[in-house]
Amino acid sequence: MSMESLSWVLVVLSLAGNVFVIKKNVLGQWLWALANLGWISFDLYIEAYSQAFLFAVYLGMCIWGIVAWSKESSKA
Repeated sequence: MSMESLSWVLVVLSLAGNVFVIKKNVLGQWLWALANLGWISFDLYIEAYSQAFLFAVYLGMCIWGIVAWSKESSKA
């Protein structure tokens, strides 16, 4: 797969994650986490280190969201 194609796959994953988060579905956090892993790898490959750092922070926030949302759904 070309890097251009990979970037479009990651865009679609990111946008799909956003749709699920808007619907308050934890699947969105998982999609974002997967996309963020892809973006981190992509950015490291193109040597965009500051952007890789940004997506690493986003990944941490996704993990936080997954944990928090999972706790909330188990209480309900």
